[in-house]
Amino acid sequence: MRLAWAQEDVLLPDYLVFTKQFAVHVQVREPSGIMVWTRDSPLIETFGLELYVGRGNHSSRGPIFDRQLLVNTSVLVDGKFFIHDDGMVVEVGDTIRYRFMVTHKKTLFHSNFRRILVTDHLFYRPKKNYCFSQCLVGDQQVAHEEVAHLKQLLEQKILQCLGTQASEHLFFPLENASKLVADAELYVKSRLFQVEALRPLVNSVVTTYLAHNGVGFRMYTLLDKLKVLELGQGYLDLIDFDSFLEESN
Repeated sequence: MRLAWAQEDVLLPDYLVFTKQFAVHVQVREPSGIMVWTRDSPLIETFGLELYVGRGNHSSRGPIFDRQLLVNTSVLVDGKFFIHDDGMVVEVGDTIRYRFMVTHKKTLFHSNFRRILVTDHLFYRPKKNYCFSQCLVGDQQVAHEEVAHLKQLLEQKILQCLGTQASEHLFFPLENASKLVADAELYVKSRLFQVEALRPLVNSVVTTYLAHNGVGFRMYTLLDKLKVLELGQGYLDLIDFDSFLEESN
């Protein structure tokens, strides 16, 4: 069974395993302008976009794409990879067709093409004349601080229960792992990504390593580790590395 898991993960197409981790947002402005962005991630070195805009034509089956935006960037704006074209005119009824590209460890991954029918909800109409990214960050700053404070409190309570020796490490048992797994990071993240509830935690994997009897990894926080154990129960053949060490001793 473990061998089947390993083979399946290694053979998964890269774009299915990798690009679906990233949420890409599209907004249109009036009278002109289009903005596309994704949040910063340690897995992104450069973020690129291939985007076309067109309008339906009665003489053809699909829209005729007469506007395009081909850009890539490695520059962060307020914690986001941000691509925009202030001069592009997009109207209700147009069709947007795009795919994005991500460079990770000097390897280029691209998503499948996606289509969006432009409706009124796609337009960003700020009440005040502020930069979009400033508005977004301002609205979310308080919520992020509250979440961070709650996480800190939970971490403290967990350490009181488990003791200071608790770690953030987890382990996938797999005999002959060094022969079956070519990329430990891709293996771990693809396994987590297969469980829908664990997808938001994929980017919280800090380090990975291969052992002769499995693949180990460390989560960003102890709370992240406990969430993986709880949400992955019944789906993943996964071991708390702290318990594994206790049994070994």
